Amino acid sequence: MTISDVQTKLDAVIVHLKAELAQIRTGRASASLVSDIEVDAYDSKLMVKELGQITTPEPNVILISPWDKSILTNIVGGITKANVGLNAVVDGDIIRIVIPPLTSERREQFIKQMHGILEKFRVEVRQIRHQYLESVKTDRQSGRISEDDEEREKHEIQKLHDEYIEAIEVAGKIKEEQLREV
Repeated sequence: MTISDVQTKLDAVIVHLKAELAQIRTGRASASLVSDIEVDAYDSKLMVKELGQITTPEPNVILISPWDKSILTNIVGGITKANVGLNAVVDGDIIRIVIPPLTSERREQFIKQMHGILEKFRVEVRQIRHQYLESVKTDRQSGRISEDDEEREKHEIQKLHDEYIEAIEVAGKIKEEQLREV
């Protein structure tokens, strides 16, 4: 395992974190709130984003325009079944979802959920660091690298670890600000 392999893994962790944080509701309309919801259509499970166009014409409204109008009720059923706290309504040939304002209690629940997600990703970053340190230790014991190289690698991985933990913290602060926004 090389330091560039580690960096690639850490980049993937940050991408995954941002995707998970995007699915936490902030009181603002966002296509990511519904895009990955599974819907039973055409005898299989498809995501909303595969079945139509998702737009946010207003800060608190999501519109879904299915490409096939015959599956309007399937999409509404999928959103209801997903139990994400959104009420989808058929409005002609489109589905309209009005995002209700968050209560302070609900905001706190989302912030608590977000902190759990952040911790999960911090642990993942630590595990990647640990795996790399074990790899370096094995290389040192087998004589593939010198003691100086081992120390340099340890220092490099710690620097990377600190950078990515900071990136997680920044993403969390931004999301918390969005959640506290009224």
